[in-house]
Amino acid sequence: MPSLELKIKNLHRICMVIGEMKQQIVKELPHFGHHGLYFQNDDITTGLLNNKNEIKINLLTGQLLYFENEHGTFIDLEKDDVLEKLKSITSSKNLKISSESLNNTTEQELADYRDFAKKAVQILELFRMNLRGNFTLIHLWPHHFDFSLEWFTGNKYEQIGTGISPGDEGNSNPYWYMSPWPFSEKMTKIDIPIGKWNIERWKGIKVEWDELLQTTPKEISKKLTELFLIAKKSF
Repeated sequence: MPSLELKIKNLHRICMVIGEMKQQIVKELPHFGHHGLYFQNDDITTGLLNNKNEIKINLLTGQLLYFENEHGTFIDLEKDDVLEKLKSITSSKNLKISSESLNNTTEQELADYRDFAKKAVQILELFRMNLRGNFTLIHLWPHHFDFSLEWFTGNKYEQIGTGISPGDEGNSNPYWYMSPWPFSEKMTKIDIPIGKWNIERWKGIKVEWDELLQTTPKEISKKLTELFLIAKKSF
C-alpha cells in the first residue's frame, strides 16, 4: 500500500473557522468539547448546538451549511469567496472569526479527506466500544485536525488520549497515537504487538497508517485494545 500524504490545508483552515464559531455559540464543555467537531456519514459537523444550530461541510457536495432554526445558508467551498460569505454569516449572528484569508477547496482534497476520515473514525469507534468506565466522544479537533477520544480514571489528571492524525509538521503521513498521562519512561521497556514507543514531541505509542490498515478494522481494534491495556500500566 503506498504512503498517504494528505493535501488538506484549505479544508483544515475552513474547519478552524467553524471551530471558532462553535465556541461562541455553545457554553464550555468538559474535555474542551466546545472546541471539537465531529465526522458523521460524509459530513464534518459541529453537531446540533443549543437545539437550533448546526454548521457542517458535506465532503461529497463541497458545500458548507450554516443551519439555524430550520433555515439554511450555503457556501460552495470550491467556487465561492469563502471568507466573505462566512463573514456575512458571522456578522449577522454577532460572531467573530480571526482568519484573514481562506482558499477554495478542491474536489480531490475533499474526496481524499473523506476516505481517510471514514476509515479513521471507524477504527476509533470500534476501539471505543472496547472501553469501559469514563471516556469521551470522538472529536475532530480543528487546530491539529486529528480525531481523538480521552479515557480517564477520575483520579487527578490520569487519562489516556487515543487518536489518529492526518499528519503534522513532524510526520507527512497519517498515524495513530496513544498517549497516557502521566507517562513513565519505564513503559518504553515493554514490548508491544504493533507500532513503536514514541518520546519525541509527545510520549506514548505510535502506529503508522500503513501498518494500521494491514488487517480488518475489527482486528485492528483488538490490537489497539491490547495497546490500551499496556498504556494503563502507567497508572
